[in-house]
Amino acid sequence: MKAPKGYKFSGISSGIKKKGLDLGLIFFEKPMLCVAAFTKNLLKSNSIIISQKHLKESSNKVRCIIVNSGCANTACGKNGLKDTEEICNQLAKKLKINSEEVLIASTGVIGEPLPKNKIIFNLSNLISGLSSDKNSIINFATAIMTTDTRYKVVYKEVKVKNKKKTLLCIAKGSGMIAPQLELYKPSATMLVFLLTDIAFSRSQMSQIMYKIIIPHFNSFSIDGDTSPNDTIFFVSNNCLGDKLNKKELNMIEEYIENICKEMILKLLFDGEGVTKVIKIVIKNCNVKEAKIISNTVANSLLVKTAFYGGDPNWGRILSACGRSGVNFRIDKVNIWIGRYQVVKNGNSNFISDEDVSKEMKKNYYEVIIDLGKNKNSDPFVFYTTDLSTKYVEINSMYKT
Repeated sequence: MKAPKGYKFSGISSGIKKKGLDLGLIFFEKPMLCVAAFTKNLLKSNSIIISQKHLKESSNKVRCIIVNSGCANTACGKNGLKDTEEICNQLAKKLKINSEEVLIASTGVIGEPLPKNKIIFNLSNLISGLSSDKNSIINFATAIMTTDTRYKVVYKEVKVKNKKKTLLCIAKGSGMIAPQLELYKPSATMLVFLLTDIAFSRSQMSQIMYKIIIPHFNSFSIDGDTSPNDTIFFVSNNCLGDKLNKKELNMIEEYIENICKEMILKLLFDGEGVTKVIKIVIKNCNVKEAKIISNTVANSLLVKTAFYGGDPNWGRILSACGRSGVNFRIDKVNIWIGRYQVVKNGNSNFISDEDVSKEMKKNYYEVIIDLGKNKNSDPFVFYTTDLSTKYVEINSMYKT
């Protein structure tokens, strides 16, 4: 694993959290192009508000991203925006760049003021630690963690015009995960940093974000809660000047899609208290309605607790479909849990509970729901997890 050309990383402890790394920095040696996606939640972090402002002012050209964990920088008083801007200004001065070239992201507890003085005091240490080596990447990935149990990095190399190029994805997230992201257009949390030295145009990056990155990161849920901090920064070292043809772009898009899939599974399997990951596949249903059905099933507390216990109570799945608001004929519905068809034409297929329970004790399996509506529709995939006693324990004592 190595950094893409032109990128440096750092991660340090600044005292925001009681222990461990909590402040990270990605520095770009030259201005780079950034396309971002942010949460749809009406409650937004001050970090998102400032990053949106800076992206507009800099025409999406950026020089660095500073990230803190341990504090969401959200709903924390009238000085929140001012303090966030001051951190960016101080960092810009030390790096000798423009303040609008600084982006910022935060994750942690909502309602607590960002410890501005601690962060500003440690900026010099953060900058001095910048490097392109593997350890620096890991330090950054560790510094952005909250309840995550391990850092999350996906690294791929790809040949473009006979040159080795790098795609690096770093993310965090284990709770408050049900992303609802939208592409930003100038006019417990998931943070994703997709970084590359492939030279995309802005329109190509927007297309990739809209067509691949956002749909994938919107297609999973751990607990049904959408964070006010969810952010994706997609950054390209477009200074290198490679012009991609259609074949090259298609090949790179496939790589990016695989990176998204791999990172999502990392996020899911490290979810708070997660013991099982379930792939929900909706068949023979249009995309709009399939999204509604899958979200209803994925976020049903009754379904999720059945997943946790390996309880073959398939009626909860069928009932969740029925209350989703989507109109369909129950007598056309077929459902599989793993390899067993538990529902046939809307009724029990009388499969042994013991057999189904064994399937549900696995840490990863599929639930296929065939609505029998639109026969020519592509399958829609959505990932979810179980809901364990450990999840309740973590989130009932998050602040205390």
